[in-house]
Amino acid sequence: MAQDGTRVRFAQFMPSKPRAHILFLPGFSEFIEKHLETIGEFKARGCGLLCIDWRGQGLSDRALQDRRRGYVSSMDLFVSDMAGILEQTDFLAGEVPCILLGHSMGGHLALRVAMEIPGRVNWIVLCAPMIDILTGALPRSLAPLIARLAVSLGLARHNLPGAGCRGDRHHEFEGNLLTHDANRFYRTQEQIARNPDLAINTPTFGWIDAAFRSIKQVNQPDRLALIRAPILLFQAGQERIVSNSAQDWLCSILPNAWKIEVPTARHEILSETDAVRAVFWREVDRFLHR
Repeated sequence: MAQDGTRVRFAQFMPSKPRAHILFLPGFSEFIEKHLETIGEFKARGCGLLCIDWRGQGLSDRALQDRRRGYVSSMDLFVSDMAGILEQTDFLAGEVPCILLGHSMGGHLALRVAMEIPGRVNWIVLCAPMIDILTGALPRSLAPLIARLAVSLGLARHNLPGAGCRGDRHHEFEGNLLTHDANRFYRTQEQIARNPDLAINTPTFGWIDAAFRSIKQVNQPDRLALIRAPILLFQAGQERIVSNSAQDWLCSILPNAWKIEVPTARHEILSETDAVRAVFWREVDRFLHR
């Protein structure tokens, strides 16, 4: 239960003697069950994990009556929710190394969490992180202004026009921007079909406004310099959702960050083909064996 009464769902997977603690921060519209394969692989390596359903998605409480609209008023709430969960649990107790693992929006939030608990994070692993958002034909400089204007006009809880149905269980594999792996793609759709409450169709103006404000807050060199932990960033070569050039910028200004480009990957590296995921595990295993 968050401070404002919102119920935030999380799952904790703990072996008796973990070699590392993985704080797993998923992306927009995702839910714990989607990542059970990756969670199982970390468990097989002797790691303990904590994974969250961010407020407004998964089976956590949602602010809107229409559950399929992705909405949050401020991404500060996500950071506050995670801080509350860490305070309620003993997940980071002891001397076990802590690894922040964040995908997409979760990658952005991993940077924010690392700023909150700098002395407790040993490594950060980012998969296609949302350092910035691709805005398509709309100039990037205009997108935050339009989102802010829409919110000021009372449209915060309205869907973005033309945003599509990313979370819809009827979404087809053909032409998707997330993965080349049909089995993993349809597994997620089947999970949503079994429990439609997991689904999100589209972000709202409020969500995109919150994202742009949080990105502006984090993407300051003096703020990023607070992060001392080594950062391993996996970049999807066939990215169409977040900005690879922003990821390159991050790695250029942080001496403790380095990039692994996966040319054949789409946005969801952890839900990609076995060959793509093998690149991820090869590099992560190097981290774990340090």
